[in-house]
Order: sequence, then C-alpha cells, then structure tokens
Amino acid sequence: MTFENAMKFISSFTKSGEPVRNLDRIARLLNQVGNPHKKLKYIHIAGTNGKGSVAEYLTNILKKSGYKTGTLTSPYIRHYQDRIRINGEDIPEKILCELCEGLQATVTGMGYSQFEITMVIAFLYFVRKQVDIVVLETGIGGLLDATNIIEKPLVSVLTSVSEDHMEILGDTIEKIATQKAGIIKERCPVVISPENKGEKIFRQTAQEKHCKIFQPQKHIWYGDIAFTGNEFFYGDIPYKTRMGGEHQVDNAVTVLETVNALREQGLHIPEKAVHEGLYETVVPGRIQILQENPLVILDGGHNADGTKALSNLLQQDRDGKYIGICGMTASKDADTASGNLSPVFLKVFCVDGFTPNAFPKEQLAEYFRKHHTDAEISDLKDALPKALVLAESSGNPVVICGSLYLASWYLNQR
Repeated sequence: MTFENAMKFISSFTKSGEPVRNLDRIARLLNQVGNPHKKLKYIHIAGTNGKGSVAEYLTNILKKSGYKTGTLTSPYIRHYQDRIRINGEDIPEKILCELCEGLQATVTGMGYSQFEITMVIAFLYFVRKQVDIVVLETGIGGLLDATNIIEKPLVSVLTSVSEDHMEILGDTIEKIATQKAGIIKERCPVVISPENKGEKIFRQTAQEKHCKIFQPQKHIWYGDIAFTGNEFFYGDIPYKTRMGGEHQVDNAVTVLETVNALREQGLHIPEKAVHEGLYETVVPGRIQILQENPLVILDGGHNADGTKALSNLLQQDRDGKYIGICGMTASKDADTASGNLSPVFLKVFCVDGFTPNAFPKEQLAEYFRKHHTDAEISDLKDALPKALVLAESSGNPVVICGSLYLASWYLNQR
C-alpha cells in the first residue's frame, strides 16, 4: 500500500463515526486486531486545555529517563504522522502503510471514526516496537472517549477544564468535568492540575474509586514569565520552561506531580531528566515565535481559557499592542474569544478557509468590532503580508491565533 492509499483508507472513515453510547465499538475494533491495548502501560491524560503540553513534557522526561515512550496526541499539527510518535519521532510512512494495509484486510464495518482507526494504528505500532510506556491523550471528553478502553493506567492526569465541545460533553462545567473524570480508574493514582474548575468532581470521583490524589500545592513562586519561556520555583527547587505563559507553569507543575506518582510506582526518573525534559520541550503552535524581525507569534489556543491565557501573556509586554490574525472553527465560542483578545489588538485581520468548518470571517470581524477592535476581513494568503506591513510601520508584533488548524496551516506554509 502506498502512503497516498493509506491516507485514503484512513479518510474513508468519518471524523466522528457513528454516535457513541458506550465503548463496545472500539472494543470490537481492537478485538479484530488482537487487542494490542492490553499489552501496553499508559499515562492517560484528559482535560480541555494543556493536554498536549503535558503529554510532550512527560514524553521528553520519560525519554531522558531511559524509557522507550510512545505518544498519541490529537489533532496533528504538521502532518498526520506527528500524532503517533516514539521518543518524539513520527511513525515512519512505511510502517504506517503496512499497518493500514493490515487493517484494511482485517477490519469489518465502516462505522468507526478516524480517531478510532488512528488509535488502533498507534497501539499496533507501539506493541511492534515494544515501547515501555504510552503517553495517551484523549480526543474529546473521557468517559466515552475511545482511549478510555484501556483498563488500568499507571496514572490518570486531569488538566484544566473549561467550556468547550459543549454540544458533546454538556452545557455546564460540572457536566464537562464528569465526562473528563471518566478516565479515573479504580485504585489508579490521579493527578489534578492546580486551580482546576473540575476539581470538586475529580476529587469526588477519585475518592469513590479509592485513588490516591496528587495535586500541585499553591506555593509556586514565579520568576520571569515571557514569550521565550518561564522561570519558577516549585517548593524550593527552580525550574525553567521554553514555552511561555503562566498556564505553562501550571502544566509543568502538573507534570512534576505526575512524576511523583510514577516514582511511587517504582519508575526511575532522575531529577536531571525532569529539568532537561521540561526545559527542552517545545510544542508547535503553542506561543511559538515564527520570526524575529518583525516579531511574529503563533498560538493555537482556541477556546475561552486558551485565548484568555494568550491575552494575559501578551498584555505583560509591549503594553499589549499587537497586530492580529485570527481564525476560528465553527464549534468554538468566537464571541468570548474575540472579547478576550480585543484588548491586545490594535487591528485584527479575520480569516477563514484554513479548515472546512472554519467560522465565517465576516461574523468573526463583527464580534471583534463589537468589542471595540478594528477588524478587517482578509483572504487567508493575504493576511500575513498585510499584517507584516503594519508591523513594520508601527513597530508592533504580529500574533496569529484562534485555532490549532490555523496554526497548522501557517506552519505548513513555511
């Protein structure tokens, strides 16, 4: 099978598959290929924001500790293969083609989702390569997420919760948190990120299932918080990250508590590996500097908390004055996001066309104007050249934001 045919096979399944009411469908699919998920050890991560960063921090720390580490994340940023990695290296096209060919010959039924097919490919790949640990990020939710088919993770990690995917997960924080809490398993350690809106639900569920709870303490001392990274103390130990923003400190200390939970289970994770893993982790599309002169920053934060975190970081420098390029998907709260971002933009170019379900740029511009920001609709390919002209004349940096799909589009233009 060629790579083109492999991608056609994956794309032959719909993005969501048939409606999910339980995990029977993914169990049936995995059974058809020999239940590879039962041969692996996992760190399972759910949450609204921070999942991807936490997954990458943990992957690098475990790799530096000598563990062969598989990682499954979503969505992809550069290309499909970067969702499935071992020690940070994408699944090779040749192996992807082999696994797709085997699945095509084995799998019966077409009601599966692309995410389910991708997860099965990942599990088969990780078993073939005999990885020690899998860092497994949920797709959406937790309780009915395909990844929740795993039986007993080494640890369940719950990152921050906010209003997102409400049409699927529920219309309140409590309902969303209940879905995320579905990954908590009987007597498996649970890590909860600091100041988590879902904490009450998470703690209650963890206690009902007799789980030890790890959560970062409040005594986090902040040093420098900047685009290029953070310096902070946790307890009396200094740490550095290359990903900027206070939200990345929250992600980092969540990882530190996850390391504590893993160490209690006998994993050897040296302090040197922790410091190096945190510092060397850079996730594409998360407060990423695309160029220096004029400065162009790219961020994929796409919901209320994500855009607020970006706005908070931007306001700490240059009096919060930037030239914006913004595009969102139709499933996100564009009104709240534009309200969060408006205080930092002198002008924003609104775009669509970077994904089939992009939010209409005309309506996005109206939201920005409602929040008293100068907004102009633009063709996707013209937005950055226009923004750079303004940046060069005004001395203000450019910020591209609103969607991971928009971030992916710009990264693939480079």
